[in-house]
Order: sequence, then structure tokens, then C-alpha cells
Amino acid sequence: RIAALLTGEADLITVFPPSELKRINDSGRATAGAVPSTRFMFVKYNTLRAPFKDNPKLRLALNYAVYKQAILNTLWSGHGALASCQVLSPDYFGYNPDLKPIPYDPKKAKQLLAEAGYPNGLEIELESTIGRYVQSADIAQIVAAQLGEIGVRVKISEMEFGRWLNKYRVAHNLGDMAYFGLAWPTLDADGLLAFWETANDQAYYDNSTVDGLIKKARAITDQSERLSIYKQISKIMCDDPPHIFMFFQPLTYAERKGISWHKRGDDWVRAMDVRPN
Repeated sequence: RIAALLTGEADLITVFPPSELKRINDSGRATAGAVPSTRFMFVKYNTLRAPFKDNPKLRLALNYAVYKQAILNTLWSGHGALASCQVLSPDYFGYNPDLKPIPYDPKKAKQLLAEAGYPNGLEIELESTIGRYVQSADIAQIVAAQLGEIGVRVKISEMEFGRWLNKYRVAHNLGDMAYFGLAWPTLDADGLLAFWETANDQAYYDNSTVDGLIKKARAITDQSERLSIYKQISKIMCDDPPHIFMFFQPLTYAERKGISWHKRGDDWVRAMDVRPN
């Protein structure tokens, strides 16, 4: 994509490593940048089976073991924003401003790992898709290395995104964990939180309290009451995490000279948003 841009075959490209921003800008042929996005990136657990089933302490332990800000700093030049122990960014209706990112604390991670029944660590599989998310292979390697520091031995399984999606949704055979990303175009909590309803084939999470609250919020129109319920849901999911809360992937873009794109962080690229200068 970058080669096509610089040779004039493409006028606009998006979703590439932030480390390429300087090279594109230095070329003099295009202008590159990044804007915050609403795409939540996370390491999804399969909580329907061991070792994560009925073991929130293990799920919390892994959250404390991953140094997310270091990943943003080293791979993405500081672009991107940490997830505040919830799936929603501040752009969504339903965001809970009282929640904070889970800090990097390997000592606490080891303590929780022991309390979860794994004082000597354990082996876990991490699925990583190819060609879908920015530097997913690099991120999977870093996550695996950081989990290894607390005694969690990670085997990475890489596969093409379409093949993984078939395994994940059609065969309903998610591995122990997978690096994944989600966003919802309406920026309403209901759309995104629905991915964690037990009845959703993408959930791999079974929390009857969360299910009940999502349905309750869906059935009322009072916005202040809905907001209160969504904040409650996020707090429950923070304490009983269905994944490792990572960050919001930045939306990188580059446009050829003479072209101006209306920047947006929701992954939509529309012809009507592109104008000649």
C-alpha cells in the first residue's frame, strides 16, 4: 500500500504501522498522520473452558502482566490510547470515566497467578491473525514474552484472518486466547457490548448479570438510566475480565499531494470524504 501510494498508483491509504509515518512524510510525495480510533484491541479469552473458565483471578493476573504502554511506545511511537479496563472508548455513549487502565504490575500478576491455582505457571495458546490488525504478529510476540516473565508459557498460532474467523465463529473453536479487535459504528454501548452477551456466538463469555443488564438497558429509553447501567456493566467486566484489556488502535492514513481526506477514526473510508485540494 505504501509503495502504491508513493508511486502514484493510490491516492489514499489507511491502517499501516505508525513507524512508517516519517518515511512517507519525508518522501515529499504524500502527507501521513494518525488519529485516535474507536477500534478496541484485546487478547480475548475462551472463558468457556479451562484454564479461564470460572477463574477470574487468572484472567486478572494476565492483565497485570502485560505492559501495554510499552507496546504503544515501542511499536507505535506513542500513538494509540490505553483501554480503561473497559471495551468502550470515551467516544461511546456508555463510557465509564471512573475506570482506569490496569497497571503493569508483574509482582501482583504472580500473586494472582498463584491464587488462581497456578503457582508454577501454565501453558497457553495465543492465536494471532495475519494481515488484519496493525503489527499483530509483533504484538503477539511481545505479549507472549511478557507473560513468560510471570511463568505463563505461550505458544503462538498464526493463521490467515479468514481461516481464523471460520474457526472462531463457524466452528466455534476459539483457542485459549486470541489477539482481536472490535468497533461499533453507532458509538452506542449496546452495539459493542452485545459481542459479550452469552447468546452471541462471538462471546466466549458467560456472565448472567451482564446479560441481564444489557437486556435491561436495551428495553428502556431514559438515557441517564441507560448510562448508569452501562457504567455498571463495564465495572463488572473489569472485575471479571473476558480478555486482556489492551488499547485502541490508532488510525494511520496517508494522502497524495492534491488530495484531502476528512479524517475519521471509525474505519470508514468514503468517497464523499475525499476532496481535491
